[in-house]
Formats: sequence, C-alpha cells, structure tokens
Amino acid sequence: MRIALLRFGWLMLGITVAAHAKTSTPPFSITINAETPMVKVGGLVILDVTMTNTSDHEIDCTLYFLDSIDQNYRYQVFFEDGKPATKVLRKTGFNTYACILKPEESSKSGGVISQIFDFRRPGKYTIHVSRPVWGDDQRPDTWQLHENIPEIEIKSNTITVTVLPAEDLLPAQK
Repeated sequence: MRIALLRFGWLMLGITVAAHAKTSTPPFSITINAETPMVKVGGLVILDVTMTNTSDHEIDCTLYFLDSIDQNYRYQVFFEDGKPATKVLRKTGFNTYACILKPEESSKSGGVISQIFDFRRPGKYTIHVSRPVWGDDQRPDTWQLHENIPEIEIKSNTITVTVLPAEDLLPAQK
C-alpha cells in the first residue's frame, strides 16, 4: 500500500511538472513578414524574422547562417494546394553571429528563403517558422540543430507570398 501511494505521488508530481512546462509563458515570440509579398517567378523571396524576448531573463538568440538564411528556425512553406514546397539543396557559406537578448529586446534575422525552397511555380505560398526552446546547456552543435528538437517549439504567425508568372506586372508596375 505504501509503495502504491509513493508511486501515485511520483506520478502526480510528474504530471504537474509536465502540465506546468506546457502552460508556462514562452520565453520568446517570433514574428515574420516578407520584404516583398508579391514577386515574379525567379525573384528572391526574402523573409524577415523577429525574435522578441518575452521572459524576465536573458536568452540566447545566436544566428547560424547557411544557404543565406538563419538555420535556428524550422521553415515550413506550403503551396496553395496544401502540399509542402520542394526543398532546394544548396550549401553556401556558413556564418555564426553570437547574440543575447535582454528582456523585451528583439533580434532580426531571416534571409533568402527562396535559397532553400523552390518558388518557381506561380501561385500563393504560405510560410511560417518555429524555433525550439533549448534548456540550459542543452543547445546542440550547429550541425545538429534539427536533430533531437526539444518538445517545446515557439511558432510564428503565418504569411502568404504570391508568385506571379514572369510576364505579369507587379502592382507597382501597372
């Protein structure tokens, strides 16, 4: 009986800790927008990503650029039919920029998302990003950023980018 009560107590403690972890305030928020929400086929789709510290302590916002875009984020791009956009495999220069955000500070990153996804098909694309919440001393080496991702990820807003056929005029050109 005593062992059963002890096990029940540990189970309830585990459930309480897990529930608190899932409902606690996220340490940061992510907002995205496209520099140009309408481009012609073959044009650059540039994504601006703003990470804002919403916690009461400093957080890491180090930037890892590969393929002209910050690899700390998981990018998801879908064509208007709901299918994921095709990934493009390129390996351009790699750069790291250390960054620490104090409470209420923001950091901007992002990059050329058309370097990692194929936007050659005219139509509407929806884009959102997410970034894992790494615990203290949990952050992986740069080549492992998308392996063993923690359970908690912060998601951005969703935006739409329209890709026009090459012969169409952009609204500013009409």
